[in-house]
Amino acid sequence: MSSVSPDEPNEGSMVAVVTLLPGPARKRTSRLYSYRLTYRNPDYEANGCVMTWEVEGGRTPYQIAIERAPDGGLRLHCTCADAVFRAEPEGRFCKHIRGFLHLGQELREQGDYLRFAMRAAS
Repeated sequence: MSSVSPDEPNEGSMVAVVTLLPGPARKRTSRLYSYRLTYRNPDYEANGCVMTWEVEGGRTPYQIAIERAPDGGLRLHCTCADAVFRAEPEGRFCKHIRGFLHLGQELREQGDYLRFAMRAAS
């Protein structure tokens, strides 16, 4: 996984993460899905689009958009058919967003563990 400095965006840098999700076929065999950061708003507190991610690994690529509402809350949207026609109207997330949120939780836990280990080592 590569990273982009939050203070100095660099067009040549790329942020991408990979996870296993149920595949697009009826058997739902696990497949690798990648999430690649395609846009990040430089103003962390701005309303509107905060960031977009391209999701690849299924039949076609999709896009996840994260938007900030005026009250500060975040909303996540995916362009897949499940999100557009079923998940959002039912108040749930599609597998692409669930996978994205799970990755975020795992990365946060790893960061917490590394900070704890660094303190213990010093």
